[in-house]
Amino acid sequence: MSSDEIAVIGVGQSAYARNLGASTPDLVFETVNRALVDAGITMADVDVVVGGFAPDGLAGEASPDKSFLPAAGSVGRASFRVNTGGATGIGAAFSAMEWLEGGMGDVAVVVAAERMAQAVTVPAIFNSIFDPVYERDTGLSTLSMCAMRATRMMKLWGYTREQWASVSVRNYAHALRNPYAQIRKRITVDDALNSRMLVWPIAQYDACPISEGVCVVVLARGAAVGRSSRPVAWVRGRGSTSDTYEMGDRIGRPEGDLVELLSLQRSADRAYAQAGISSGHDAQVIEVHSPFSSAETMAYMPLKLCQAADGPELVASGFGAWGTATVLQPSGGPQTANPVGATALVRLAECAEQVRGTAGERQVPGARIAIATGQGGASQFSTCTVLSAN
Repeated sequence: MSSDEIAVIGVGQSAYARNLGASTPDLVFETVNRALVDAGITMADVDVVVGGFAPDGLAGEASPDKSFLPAAGSVGRASFRVNTGGATGIGAAFSAMEWLEGGMGDVAVVVAAERMAQAVTVPAIFNSIFDPVYERDTGLSTLSMCAMRATRMMKLWGYTREQWASVSVRNYAHALRNPYAQIRKRITVDDALNSRMLVWPIAQYDACPISEGVCVVVLARGAAVGRSSRPVAWVRGRGSTSDTYEMGDRIGRPEGDLVELLSLQRSADRAYAQAGISSGHDAQVIEVHSPFSSAETMAYMPLKLCQAADGPELVASGFGAWGTATVLQPSGGPQTANPVGATALVRLAECAEQVRGTAGERQVPGARIAIATGQGGASQFSTCTVLSAN
């Protein structure tokens, strides 16, 4: 392998729950050590620590990096914090990759944390991410924004609540294999349809829970991969694209409608070209950053799994279920654990575990190529990463 190539050589995750009793430094310290053990190296091998922590208002404390970065081993090393909303975790990972590719070091620890149960400001944060001139005065929230997109998908492409309920059923079933998942229960389509309505057409089992937790990945340049005694996952392609802030400007435009996720299309195009693949069907595993079942189906066209109008048919075919050629959300996905500041890094970590063959009970047999996505803000930030076993 080229000395400039990047690999994931270790992964560590905490349990994910609505409220974790331990302090943030303790959780970070334990999870970083878990990742280092998984990588077969020590902190002495690490050159840079990159922390991902979403807005301070979600952490319940000012400048949380002052405590969580030292707990991750930053003292005596280069370190910095990244915040890109829901894409924070993968933003931190991409920043670390750029650092290593620039020759600034050989090994990086990337740690992403979420502690939103500590804060009383969470609703205000989520309700103020929209365009302050036109959209905020309409009373949009994260839930109503996602419901608006869901109803647009119903109108344009014929999605139904029953189809999205079947996506939830599959994701919940997959989470039963994942010891880190916050929600581990089996549900039926009727359970999903009859769960508490949040904002029509999104009901409780269509949506993600409120989650806390820590995720860590250890990255290494090709020249340093030999320091690890464990299997590695090579980063074969990655793309990151931003879109306009105002959602109204994305509705009905020729280059891509709001629900066609132009930013994810362009990120996937770049990542696929670098990796030498042509569609999501070339992967055995896809982890989509989608806190809602409808949001998962919105990603199908950008990932080249189908044309947008064929999405309902793809869902009806049972695509993505365990045992099919491409398994979607083998971890259960964000619907079963969504620690906002870490969740996009969790997608990368889960894909790395799959191609390394270290995913335990949730291991997809024969997984050689995996695709992870990340989303931030009102879906104006999108990333796509392709990993492979060799």
